[in-house]
Amino acid sequence: MSAHERAARRQAALADYEALRERRPELFLNPPGAAFPILLDRAEQDRASDEVSRAAVAAGLPDSVGDIGVVYRDAYFSLVRDAVRFADDRPGTYIRILPASGGAAVLPLLADGRVVLLRHFRHADRDWHWEIPRGFGDPGEDGSGTAARELQEELGVHIGNLTYLGEMSPDTGLRVGTDHLYLAHIDAAQLADGPARGARAEGIDGYEAVSQDEFRSMIAGRQISDAYTLSAYALAMAQGLLKAGKD
Repeated sequence: MSAHERAARRQAALADYEALRERRPELFLNPPGAAFPILLDRAEQDRASDEVSRAAVAAGLPDSVGDIGVVYRDAYFSLVRDAVRFADDRPGTYIRILPASGGAAVLPLLADGRVVLLRHFRHADRDWHWEIPRGFGDPGEDGSGTAARELQEELGVHIGNLTYLGEMSPDTGLRVGTDHLYLAHIDAAQLADGPARGARAEGIDGYEAVSQDEFRSMIAGRQISDAYTLSAYALAMAQGLLKAGKD
């Protein structure tokens, strides 16, 4: 890549970065005592970028590893690389993921107390997971709307009332923002024989209604690793919304 092309690439990433700062200034605050202050001065950004790029090339990586700004964007998330000053006063970069919208997950309970879990194939780790319904929010949709929509899309049930459990931070080391967790009492009569076509297209091949004791056993036995499911379980237990386990 020529020097001109490299400069144009970096300029485009920084232009998107400045636009993001205008829209979301709270993402660029430097609170008192921040361990990694974000460098917003262009000269400081260039120094950090150049230093990281040189180290990357020396390690056999592309020089774009040092680009500052919005370095990738699609309909679901943006990948943002900030210039920062580390606690030992070194300039460098820190990368973070900014979702296009918030998300929500919902713990479904039947009248007899059973928990409904989906069997869902996830592309990222190429494996099947037992988990609760969850997903990204649509534009203008709040957390409860997302939770209700996911229940309808993934289990085929409609819900009027949700109990709010709280927020969770999926990955404070990489991802910006929190997602909302809910509990819903659903009618077993509404459950279809299997997932709808749309759910199957997303990798869901079935569901299982398990007792709360079985649910706990699955968690203890490491059959459940999904962070949303584990967080919803912890919040529901802490708030007394699930029964205590057997002695």
